[in-house]
Amino acid sequence: MAGRKRKTYQEQTQQPQKQMLEPVLEWPTAIYARLSVENAGKDDGGDSIENQVEICRGYLEDHPYLHLYDVYMDNGWTGTNTNRPEFQRMLDDIHSGKVKAIIIKDFSRFSRDYIEAGNLLENVFPFLGVRFISVTDSYDSFETDGSAQSLLIPLKNLINSYYSKDISRKVSTAVHSQQLAGKHLPSQIPYGYMKSETRAYRLEPDPETAPVVRRIFKEFYDGAGISQIARELNDEGVPSPGQIRYNRGLAVRPCYKTSRWSPQVIKQCLRNPTYTGDLVFGRMPTALYLGTPNYSYEFDETKWRVLSDMHEPLVSREVFNAIKERMAANQKQYQERHKAFEEFWEDNPAVLLDFVYCGDCGARMSFTRQHISGSDAAHAYYKCPRYPYKRCNATHNISQDRLISIVWNALQDQLKYFCDFQMLTQKMKESGTETAQQVSYKDEIKSVLMKIHQYMNKRERLYEDFSDGILSPEDYTSFKKRYEDEYQALNKRLNHLQTLQSRLNRSLSERNEWLVHMQTVQDATEFNRDLLVAMVDKILVYQVGRERRVEVVFKYLQDFSVLQAAYEEMEGDTKK
Repeated sequence: MAGRKRKTYQEQTQQPQKQMLEPVLEWPTAIYARLSVENAGKDDGGDSIENQVEICRGYLEDHPYLHLYDVYMDNGWTGTNTNRPEFQRMLDDIHSGKVKAIIIKDFSRFSRDYIEAGNLLENVFPFLGVRFISVTDSYDSFETDGSAQSLLIPLKNLINSYYSKDISRKVSTAVHSQQLAGKHLPSQIPYGYMKSETRAYRLEPDPETAPVVRRIFKEFYDGAGISQIARELNDEGVPSPGQIRYNRGLAVRPCYKTSRWSPQVIKQCLRNPTYTGDLVFGRMPTALYLGTPNYSYEFDETKWRVLSDMHEPLVSREVFNAIKERMAANQKQYQERHKAFEEFWEDNPAVLLDFVYCGDCGARMSFTRQHISGSDAAHAYYKCPRYPYKRCNATHNISQDRLISIVWNALQDQLKYFCDFQMLTQKMKESGTETAQQVSYKDEIKSVLMKIHQYMNKRERLYEDFSDGILSPEDYTSFKKRYEDEYQALNKRLNHLQTLQSRLNRSLSERNEWLVHMQTVQDATEFNRDLLVAMVDKILVYQVGRERRVEVVFKYLQDFSVLQAAYEEMEGDTKK
């Protein structure tokens, strides 16, 4: 009975071809790089053939299961089609089974023909079992579910980028035409004005804020200083432009709720020709297609688009021009007053700029070079930019000389470990000694490999049971999917462990980033910005009462910690 049932089942069932799930533990990998015709041989901002290859090689170093088979470079070839000699050579090697993985810097280097690229990624490469990796896009086909949606996400982002730029160009052209025709208003209405309720595309004075603008112009024209005006407005509780926008629901960021008048805001007001009755466009241009997605002030007034006498002025042209001349004279006077200190400015560049942060509020501290009133002395220092606006509890002022001394001493302290750590890496290299963490990774990798082979054996026996009729098609499909899912999970875990093992081994070798960069410090006789860039991540300045506390945060702390832990482990074994 049982035999008859099995025979009937075999007669009625079409047996599938035997497809073994081969364990891919090592991937013969191709690096592909391309540079377009117009950029070949030029400074291309980091997309050079050499830079692309270097980025891909760096990725290979961190992923030991990827083994370089060959490098394919098309220099001076367009990406609009795949008819490129090296690209075709790579495809030939893929079809012949020599290459199982491809690494590129980003998708634009692979192809700009998105239909053809999509076909390769969706159909050809998955069918051939080829792994596809784009480094800067953080895309690895092995880590996705293999669906078309997951494969095309980076490509869609790239397409959207070009589409956005094209739309930006068209919109900008249309908006400029409307502006010149007087049929457009600035997206942000200047403080002191509101949209007219009776005339389209026109402004009219805001009853609440227009008097404040008139007051600012009058007080400055009468001789008051910019800082003095800002201080008086704050003391009287006059809402700043940011507060007005927040109170009216035009700004939602909480910082606008408590924003205050500052000298910079007063300057912006005094420089705005809108208050003379003109509509002015192009003072704060933004255009995605021009590479300026964010607003930035345009100092060249010839590039402004000005429509004269479009609304009621809040200040006469005579007063506005007089104030403009006075501000220019003040700037010239400032420059002349500090001309005597030019040598000091040159001798005291902002060496630590962009590295110094307020430890309390987290703001990047600003750099100031200032002469001391009534003397020939001057000093350079860093201060918290948020303190004047009451967003930080103290100035955190600290001289650059003091900071340089602290950072240099901290570098010297790290240098004390250098010789010991060098001897440690040499000892491990010569003796083959391994740390506990290295042994742990090695043991877990061995265990995962055994499990992978076990699942492979189960998968083979599963097919044999199906062929013999022991398993129904439904059971076979269900078990097969479960085994393949478990296999994929184990393979991913193996890849992850091998990556961690590779990074650990590199940290415990002469290629340790901390060791490499400390060699630069070892040869240095004095502090310079190159040392700062090489070794320091940031400098935090805290203020406790009248005292300053400085914390130097170094780069490569992980590599340093690995060496330190290994050193302590080896020293402990020696003492035992």
